[in-house]
Amino acid sequence: MKAFEIVPVLDRLLRLLCRSLPAYLADAKAWEGPGSEPIRQAIRNLVADQRMYAERVAKAIVECGGHPRPGSFPAEFTAKHDLSLSYLLLDVLHGLDQDIAWFEQCAAELENDSFLHALAAEILGNAKGHMDVLGKIAGEIAENANKNG
Repeated sequence: MKAFEIVPVLDRLLRLLCRSLPAYLADAKAWEGPGSEPIRQAIRNLVADQRMYAERVAKAIVECGGHPRPGSFPAEFTAKHDLSLSYLLLDVLHGLDQDIAWFEQCAAELENDSFLHALAAEILGNAKGHMDVLGKIAGEIAENANKNG
């Protein structure tokens, strides 16, 4: 692949990593009710990984002659910062599921560049791992609600 073909794919990866709902919540400080610490910690871990990968993707963009442009957060996120983390967990899971689909597509588009394909595949695997952790937390919350409900 030529650099002019690679940079748009890397730009998409960068936007997904930098402008996710978890990244927004890390800065917006959503309301935390009782028992929300596992969610907060899982989101912190996810955002830390997203930031680390965003740095690597930005470096790859520069190496390809591009300029990293993470873009801005979607306007719809501004209505979410005053909601509880427990309530937002399903939104986070849904968004992460969509991001995983995009990461898969980016990895496929970068298959002719072994280094960048490996990076995209690593990002994909990491996102799936975070999805598993957040899914388990959501399951535990639902189970506790059923017991107490």
